[in-house]
Amino acid sequence: MSPAAGKIHTTCGHCTNPMPKAHAVYDDIPYCQSCYCKIFKPVLCQECGKTVRTPHGVGPAMCKKCRTVGRTCVRCGKDVPQAGLVVEGGVACPSCARYFKDPQFCPVCGQLSFHLARDFKNGFTEPVCQHCRRKGHINCPSCGKHRRPAGTTTDGRVVCSNCLANDGKPFLCPLCKKEGKRHSSTRCEACYWRENVEKKLKNAISMLEHEWVRNAFSGFIVAMTERIDAKTASVRLERHFLFFARLDAFFNKPSMATGRGMISAFGLDGLRRHAAAYGYLVKSELIPSQSADEVKREACIEEQVKLLRACEDRWYHGLLGSFIVNLNKLGQRYADRGWTGDRQRFGPKTIIQALRTAARFLENIDHNKVGSVQQIEQIHLDRFLFERKGYRDSLRAFIRYLNKSQKLFRKLKIESVVRNLPVNIFLDRAKYTDLVKSWLDPSDESVKQSIIGLLMLLYGQRAKRLVRLRLSDISHGHDGVYRVAFGRTEIPLDQRIGALFNRYLAARKALALIEESWENGYLFTGRTAGDHLTEAAVSYYLKKHNVTAEQVFTTSILYAYLGGLRHPKVLVKAFGISDFTAIKYLNLINPRLRDEIEMKAAVNG
Repeated sequence: MSPAAGKIHTTCGHCTNPMPKAHAVYDDIPYCQSCYCKIFKPVLCQECGKTVRTPHGVGPAMCKKCRTVGRTCVRCGKDVPQAGLVVEGGVACPSCARYFKDPQFCPVCGQLSFHLARDFKNGFTEPVCQHCRRKGHINCPSCGKHRRPAGTTTDGRVVCSNCLANDGKPFLCPLCKKEGKRHSSTRCEACYWRENVEKKLKNAISMLEHEWVRNAFSGFIVAMTERIDAKTASVRLERHFLFFARLDAFFNKPSMATGRGMISAFGLDGLRRHAAAYGYLVKSELIPSQSADEVKREACIEEQVKLLRACEDRWYHGLLGSFIVNLNKLGQRYADRGWTGDRQRFGPKTIIQALRTAARFLENIDHNKVGSVQQIEQIHLDRFLFERKGYRDSLRAFIRYLNKSQKLFRKLKIESVVRNLPVNIFLDRAKYTDLVKSWLDPSDESVKQSIIGLLMLLYGQRAKRLVRLRLSDISHGHDGVYRVAFGRTEIPLDQRIGALFNRYLAARKALALIEESWENGYLFTGRTAGDHLTEAAVSYYLKKHNVTAEQVFTTSILYAYLGGLRHPKVLVKAFGISDFTAIKYLNLINPRLRDEIEMKAAVNG
């Protein structure tokens, strides 16, 4: 039952007598005051005991205040003690009510708008749109808010009324007693966002069940707020909460959050996306200590189990299981011989790729009615590689295993393909010059990206090797020149690049929220504590300039050749490129240059 709001009823639905306005409306039937008092008898509210009227005094009944307890807006989900609009399925708060109404034309500009409102100060007695109401407003140069200009300060700036009263002086926050940007008359923006973070944190913690997760989330948000500004922390809080909510659902106590458990709950990609929160847990020793290599190994084991489980009812289940054992032995053999860390050769990523490709190959031939390993023929392999050319290299390990350990009627063979560089793999002179100029004069925010780009373009470095550079790999002499040993010989860097190194190292900061720069030995720090920048991040930097890592590398070799580095051994010693790679690229560059010279000669002739 509600008073007649919106539509005006002029006839009582019970006695049919005329009335100026309905006293109450119940089930869409309007009642005059006389009929309402006769039909609706007072009863006590079952919640608070207050008097409320119901038809003929039938109970139980609830008063209006008790009915609105826990009522939320159907759009934003906030509590709605006072409904702005009753809609199908519930109510809308006053702020969201306009979204459930049809847009109306502004009487001034004629545009459709949901935000029509009066503004008596500006002379709009009829509802107009927001654009018309704010005509003549300015962005106040003192507080930054979009307000009506009120006057000019002594230094000649046009400001709003609040700033004019203080003659444009900086706002002194009543809460923190510091100068800052005004948010309201009672606080600065920094105080507002700190309170916003505290409010969001309190609401989020109430939804977590386990105490250790609550403490971890609270500590992480506090650390993040101290490291970055409160506004950014408030924006990121909800995203990080998803990580801790999943942590709360999977682990009753921190000792259960082992490497295998974290991989099962989040996956390797999930831990990468939440590297900041995960790094905080590891750094703070809130969960069992685990290095990046240990997590990758656990992810590899988890993937192996998943692949085997997916083919339990297939004939090749045992074959794939024995191949997994073989791959793990190979990986351990490499590790025992010192191929670990940055020098890792046959690591978890390689093993996973070989397993996935083997599983796809076996699934493919299974559809072609192959029921045992002895029925696998060359035609099956050729057909698979013809349809999926990208699997050629990753399938070699499985084919090698079949030929060595399985009894086949005829050995299988993957033909090697001669790879020539595409024509457009070299950047033209104009693009090369533009990249060098832009990277030598970067903004403060892009110094790191520029150093990476210059080391790739001028010194022939691959992204995989570049991101693993350590601070100890770079020396700074008394002459002010930076030197790096990319290959067998230490080479000096250009002085302009050295100036960029000075800027970068002065402002170098670890990406991990709870890690200081001096705690990370890598030159280019990553998002996870103690780790380096990823190759994907480098690809993202290059993508901004519409180039790829392969284009930058090949162009670097081309201009090194044009600059006089004609012998492969020079590239090997200076840039650390392998003999085979140096010879391959120089052999590919020579015919290209010869063809261009011949073509230009023909045109000029």
